[in-house]
Amino acid sequence: MLEALAQRAGVIKSRNQLIDAAYSDDIYVDDRTIDSHIKRLRRKFRDVDPGFDGIETLYGAGYKFNG
Repeated sequence: MLEALAQRAGVIKSRNQLIDAAYSDDIYVDDRTIDSHIKRLRRKFRDVDPGFDGIETLYGAGYKFNG
């Protein structure tokens, strides 16, 4: 997911696009799973840089990496 976001910094990725990037087609993944993964990614970045705000949530659209 992080790679999918970072490859096109500034471009909004929907939850479905992130699911497609991270999981094979034969695995069912709920949209909320993506939210949990994003939360964990943010936490890991903030462990290194407490001021990190590089992953933006766009309500109803998805997520954007602000590299």
